[in-house]
Amino acid sequence: MDRVPADRVVYEDDGLHYLDDTPFTGIAFTENDGALRSEATYREGLQSGPTKEWYPSGQPMVDATFARGALHGRAREWHKNGQLAEDGEYEYGITLWAKQWDENGVLEDDYTLTESDSDYRTLLHFRALYGGAS
Repeated sequence: MDRVPADRVVYEDDGLHYLDDTPFTGIAFTENDGALRSEATYREGLQSGPTKEWYPSGQPMVDATFARGALHGRAREWHKNGQLAEDGEYEYGITLWAKQWDENGVLEDDYTLTESDSDYRTLLHFRALYGGAS
């Protein structure tokens, strides 16, 4: 799988990411002073697979998984002090559950998708279309 600097990957109006005029498949990364700052995986121009970002200190900032350009799987974000800021599970970009904390670890939001939520019907449609939670 190609691994290239992120500034070589171009986002176009059609919603795809390109490398040399071809929908990009591979890993795009950024560095700062020789330290890895981010990496994102793409398949056929869409973000698909793991995405990670780090603070300059090396502490994790983001750890998420995408499929077809949407959050799909576990996604977590951290405050600069290392405290977990957000944690959630996503399917086709729809939040199944998510929690948010402030920098002191105090829970600020706790959400769980229910059958009465408008996104639930969309989720069922995506599951039928794409064959489950894959």
